Amino acid sequence: MRVRVPLVVIAAVFLAIATAHAGIELHKEHVFSARAGDTVVVDVSFHRVEVTAKPGDTVEVVVDIEVKGDGKSSQKYLEALKPKFLEEGNKLIIRSTRKNGFNWKSVSAKGLVTVRMPPGMNLIVDSSSGSAQISGDFGDAVVRFDASSGSLTVDGAMRELHSDTSSGSVKAAVNRPLDVFTADASSGSARLSGGAYKATVDTSSGSANLTGLLGNASFDSSSGSITAQWDAIPAGAKVRAGASSGGVTLRFPAGTVFAGSVDVSSGGINSDFPGFVREKDNLQFDGGPEAVDLKVDTSSGSVKLLSN
Repeated sequence: MRVRVPLVVIAAVFLAIATAHAGIELHKEHVFSARAGDTVVVDVSFHRVEVTAKPGDTVEVVVDIEVKGDGKSSQKYLEALKPKFLEEGNKLIIRSTRKNGFNWKSVSAKGLVTVRMPPGMNLIVDSSSGSAQISGDFGDAVVRFDASSGSLTVDGAMRELHSDTSSGSVKAAVNRPLDVFTADASSGSARLSGGAYKATVDTSSGSANLTGLLGNASFDSSSGSITAQWDAIPAGAKVRAGASSGGVTLRFPAGTVFAGSVDVSSGGINSDFPGFVREKDNLQFDGGPEAVDLKVDTSSGSVKLLSN
């Protein structure tokens, strides 16, 4: 016997399904009073973070989150992600995290945190799987980005820039040289244009490409190439570069004098600077105590020391 289901029942069923999987949205705004030297902390899970420097005496924050999935689960997750705006000592904290993670089989979520803050305040972005974009002139600020699988893009200026990612990259274009630039990535690359007086890059399977350097630098890569260029370098500066299976190309101002060595296991050496060869895979420099202290070591990549 065929049972006829009224259309109104069918419609109600589809409506229930659509409602259960409809998105639930949250929008929050907050304004902090800004104090020079304080630190803005953005502590998030998967959210994309956009931070812009602007003159003023306030830190303006907007948090938007959307969760889709089972109605009860969506509401539960959204409640857990409801942002908190805290002031702890010299830190202004924006926090939207879920301690126990997510069951992505029942929900999907996306979020955006937008911050406008004045120069002279430090910035920390701590994210599990979200990327960050930082732009503007932050003055004499220290900026730090820490993420498991997110990338960082920077277009602006600050005193120091530090990035620590597991599987994300950092791409920074600065308007004036940084005092310090550091990048630590497991499987991401590091790119810097605009220069730094001190640079340290450590990558496992990503490449490093830095230009406009002005002093000490240290590079370490397991399976990525290293490319670096100096606009100027003082006497006595230290340069270190080590790569397991990638090549190393370093460009220095013409006339730079070196002390130190270049060692390769299975790659060639090409140098525009005078030195003497002890063996085919070893190049020695003896420029004296005022020379740039250079040490380059590769396992299966070539080394090029080029003149600008």
